[in-house]
Amino acid sequence: MDNDTQHSQNEKLHPIKEITFGAISGMIGKLIEFPFDTIKVRLQSTNENHISTLKMIRLTFKKEGIMGFYKGLKAPLFGACLETSILFTGYNFAMNQFENKSSLVNKCIAGGISGFMVSFILTPIELVKCQLQVVNMQQGNKQINHSYSSIIKNILQKNGVLGLWNGLNSTLTREVVGTSIWFGTYEFLIEEFNKSKHPIIKNKDLQLLTSGAIAGIMFNFLMFPIDTIKSNIQTNDILNKSHHNHHQTTDFYKELRKLMIKKGGIMNLYNGLGITMIRCIPANALIFYTYEILKRNF
Repeated sequence: MDNDTQHSQNEKLHPIKEITFGAISGMIGKLIEFPFDTIKVRLQSTNENHISTLKMIRLTFKKEGIMGFYKGLKAPLFGACLETSILFTGYNFAMNQFENKSSLVNKCIAGGISGFMVSFILTPIELVKCQLQVVNMQQGNKQINHSYSSIIKNILQKNGVLGLWNGLNSTLTREVVGTSIWFGTYEFLIEEFNKSKHPIIKNKDLQLLTSGAIAGIMFNFLMFPIDTIKSNIQTNDILNKSHHNHHQTTDFYKELRKLMIKKGGIMNLYNGLGITMIRCIPANALIFYTYEILKRNF
């Protein structure tokens, strides 16, 4: 590629700008996807068989109103700022360590490194978010106003400080592999689009939006079973309390087995996939688009 078509991911950017642009991009993406994510987590974690996405939406709205779709938004919104900043900063840092910056393999490795870095930030944020998103499923008709502090206090009392990183192994797997695919897909498509002579495909805005959307589809579709297991691990304390309110330990393989032996078998790993595909397209398109537009203009 010549200098005019070289993808801006490879351009050096001041660290403060890089962090700021990543934070803004992540915040925009999270605001778009969060209501869909709430329904996804509830579908992944419900003990009911064959509950549809539309039924879960109706139940959520009936019991909690419109704000029920935004349960636990504050922490993920802050987390999205951190997450996307770390993802892009980590990716660009890793890419700068390679001599061959055009290698797709190197881009995938850099993506995996950024995914590894962000997992340690994401795990406690997603743990609190997931528990807030499903807590009212356990309460029946009795509404209790849970908050971040009450959820965190409950986690610390049961499992100590390390309990905040419950589900870390699953998050690491999802992020290392998934972010490698995420950046790899995006970079590959941008490069392929730049080779095209078609006037519509040469449109830079369309390239960014399309590449981001497809990267999001690839990440979410391929990593969805891992994400389902992670959600079940992180909501286990809320949805599966023992009679004595003791912590029931679980892990990746226990949750995998539990899902596989339930009615529906392997398809239980894909509960909520449809709504995830719907929300990931605009969210990921705008994450990459916003980041690149900010880099281009500021």
